[in-house]
Amino acid sequence: MTRRDTTISKAMSHALRHEPAAYGLDLAPDGSVPLSALVAGLQGAGVDVTVDDVRRVVAESDKQRFAIDDDRIRAQYGHSTDQRIVQRSVEPAAELWHATSPEAAARILEQGLLPMGRQYAHLTTDRDLALQAGRRKAPHPVLLRIDAARAAADGVEFAEGHDRVTLALAVPPQYVQRVGP
Repeated sequence: MTRRDTTISKAMSHALRHEPAAYGLDLAPDGSVPLSALVAGLQGAGVDVTVDDVRRVVAESDKQRFAIDDDRIRAQYGHSTDQRIVQRSVEPAAELWHATSPEAAARILEQGLLPMGRQYAHLTTDRDLALQAGRRKAPHPVLLRIDAARAAADGVEFAEGHDRVTLALAVPPQYVQRVGP
């Protein structure tokens, strides 16, 4: 991704995940807004962007943070807004992964996995992706395995993030296991 596209992507994340009102946006229950409204809001905030730029950033992003459906765009996960974003319920993969700092891992093993400042806790089907995300918290993150099959069978609800990210409101500690040292 070019430097300009990174700037656009970060602004899109801020507008769609964290502070839509700052861009004059009102999120629908699924978190979407008209694509034209997003572009106008970003331009109003001083971001040099066009509809084609937004479409390119969405298409070329390996992290799949956004989805465009017809003329609407939404962030797929990572929301910290007060408004609860309605995510589609899914049957999770049998096991999911989460990585974090040693301090946070100890808390998770005692209290369960919680969304913290976001609306949902983020889990992944990809161990490497979990470790990559965990390195934002600590240079040597702790890898946690989530027994999602058992959790789902016991009534824990999971929601769609995208093909490698699964969301949960909370995962109780009995379904979380530390992997490795």
